[in-house]
Amino acid sequence: MASGAPLNVAVITALYTGSERGLAADLLAAKAAGLQPQAVCTSIISASHGQVTDVLAVPTDSVQAQLQHLGATTPLTGAKVGIIGHHKTVEAVFSALDEHVEGPVVLDLTLSGPSGEDIINERGREALVSHLSAPALVTLRRRDAELLAGMEINSLDDAQVAVQRLHKQGAAQAHIRCGKIPARHFEDEDAAADFAVDLYYDGDDFALFEAPLLPLNEQQGASSVLTMAILKKVVQGASLVEALQHAKGAVTEAIQSGFAADDRAVPDYFWALRS
Repeated sequence: MASGAPLNVAVITALYTGSERGLAADLLAAKAAGLQPQAVCTSIISASHGQVTDVLAVPTDSVQAQLQHLGATTPLTGAKVGIIGHHKTVEAVFSALDEHVEGPVVLDLTLSGPSGEDIINERGREALVSHLSAPALVTLRRRDAELLAGMEINSLDDAQVAVQRLHKQGAAQAHIRCGKIPARHFEDEDAAADFAVDLYYDGDDFALFEAPLLPLNEQQGASSVLTMAILKKVVQGASLVEALQHAKGAVTEAIQSGFAADDRAVPDYFWALRS
């Protein structure tokens, strides 16, 4: 990649109509990280106040048209993939990624909405699992990791088992965003330290990343900031462990800056990533 070349990245996910999640948050976060995001909409989700009332998958032909246009007009150095609403669209997306994206892909594998609602059916989930080996990194919230691994994750002990199951399903590099969680299965979660914990596994080694737990509503896009910070670093040639470590710290600093500037912690904190 030439020095100073624009870091064009495909951003492939759902548009939320009533909250700054999904595509809207990803675009803000990508720009804040210094990336040039190129949007592809896969679903339209009616949601606000933590509730999902409707999920409308964009027709696969329409998603393919977006992907073909993007591939024909813009050299892509990486991609972030989020919600994909239909199993046929899953196949179309990963085919296009293989054809048009020269750099790494981060899959933010999302199976459920903010209140636990399913946002992809069983065939869609199976299609995603069949492509878990393609991305440079598969990252999930704890809730979605539980769904994919088929188990509850109530401790870091459980998370280690779950991330190994994800690896066996094909995810060469897997990352679970555990949040506040006790170390052992017999410990009370309320007694756990006030840290947001992430667990990474590459098939051989685990890596644990901790940051102070901040009272940030998920719908304000913290996962978008994290994944875009990771994507930028790996596009620039960093290892995944280096990228995860950098992203965890950068997101914490950005959110803390947002709280310092505005007690509501509105998404303006995204822009703190530029500093």
